[in-house]
Amino acid sequence: MIKKTIIFFIFFLLSSISYSDNNNILIEKFLTKFKSINNIEFNFIQASGDVVEKGRCFLSYPKKLICRYEGDEGKEIIVKNDALVIVKRKFQRVYYYRVANSPFATILDKNKIINQIKNVKEIINENNVFILKFSSDPESPSLHLFIAKDTLDIAGWKTIGYDSQIVDFKILNSQKNVENQEKFEIPNFDLFGNRN
Repeated sequence: MIKKTIIFFIFFLLSSISYSDNNNILIEKFLTKFKSINNIEFNFIQASGDVVEKGRCFLSYPKKLICRYEGDEGKEIIVKNDALVIVKRKFQRVYYYRVANSPFATILDKNKIINQIKNVKEIINENNVFILKFSSDPESPSLHLFIAKDTLDIAGWKTIGYDSQIVDFKILNSQKNVENQEKFEIPNFDLFGNRN
């Protein structure tokens, strides 16, 4: 019995060391690739509750993002530095939020992603995607970062939205370090519904 226990313990220990080494290799490969990225342009599918939305985004490091959603509402999300706004052009409305209390505080900050990834304890391999669960602090919602297994590109994320719903965000057809003249301008609608 003791012999079986010792053999099991050694097998478990060796498996753990091998798993840890494989994670470290994966993390190093991803970080090497990720550090060379200045911007990413991509299509997306976002699911939150029963609502599924699609569109196109341009993410530029540090701390800039614009996503234009399909549909007649003219919905956009614009993040520039510490401001996050949701624009609904059809209704000429702009809603302001703080980036600091959102997952974008990490997603749009390369240094935060790098530091979080270096501290990841577990990597889940599911459906050709690596899932890295970032440690969360009391000020930020939890964040799962998805990395495509074959390319080691960011494939999306899962987090909790402002409405306390789980948001599953999938990145499709990403292109890195593209030329783009995006200005990340937040529209200014006056009280009469006209743009200034």
